[in-house]
Amino acid sequence: MTRTKRSLAILLAVAGISGAVSAQSLTLHVTRDYYLDHGDRALAAGETLKAADYFRKALRKNLSADERIAAQNSLCAAEFILGNYDAASEACTAAIRADGGYWKAYVNRGNARNALGDTEGAIADYCEAKALEPGKVDGDFASYCPA
Repeated sequence: MTRTKRSLAILLAVAGISGAVSAQSLTLHVTRDYYLDHGDRALAAGETLKAADYFRKALRKNLSADERIAAQNSLCAAEFILGNYDAASEACTAAIRADGGYWKAYVNRGNARNALGDTEGAIADYCEAKALEPGKVDGDFASYCPA
């Protein structure tokens, strides 16, 4: 659950307990993690080393489950761009362990495995991503995927 949705759920729960939201009710303002936000910006600007550093800092914090998965996947992408394929694969594996349905991590780990020469592992990851999101994942590997 994203922080925004969680904030709304908490606010609704508070309203449900008290019967109505009054001017004295508790309101919560939850923002996205600073390091994740700056990491995304750095990655988009092509500042990959800086982005990887931000993502590592984010992962040392107490993130929500969704934020942790996003940070691991983003670190995977940054490490891949930097040519650190083992580190990229490890970061994506952590994201997949946390959420086996996170198709983007399978694509990114597939890219890292392919760069490491693990064609079989890459195809398995691409096929898993395609099974999870068939409309978003396609490529030459598809003929190797189970029907």
